[in-house]
Amino acid sequence: MTKRYDIEKSIGFIIYRTALAMKATLHRTLKERGFDITPEQYGILNLLWEKEGLSQQEISKILFKDKPNVSRMLDALERKKLISRQATDRRRYSISLTGAGKTLIEKTRPIGLELGEKAISGLLAREIEALESMLNKIYGNFS
Repeated sequence: MTKRYDIEKSIGFIIYRTALAMKATLHRTLKERGFDITPEQYGILNLLWEKEGLSQQEISKILFKDKPNVSRMLDALERKKLISRQATDRRRYSISLTGAGKTLIEKTRPIGLELGEKAISGLLAREIEALESMLNKIYGNFS
């Protein structure tokens, strides 16, 4: 007898559905509060807040995004004057937040923190720790 596949009980489906819900909530909340950035752009700005001067390749690797998508997002952020690129050699640029970028991330980081808290509300500290551990183990099974 073969095991029946139930997509709604699939770990991959549950993780994917959760990630989509979190992303959609961040997008809606940013928009409702008057911020003209996408969740992906928020991720880049947040990363640059923590690690100033990264290259496009480093951003791609850390955020698990392909280089062409990161390039388009960086172009959009540069048009909005939220980042600047400084050539460090002929093929590498150091990417930094501008003053406007720093101001925007200072205003939007609390939103990310608030939604992060919402995501784990109702969970005990040991459950959060166990969840992090389990998700990292699942990730490790594929990397």
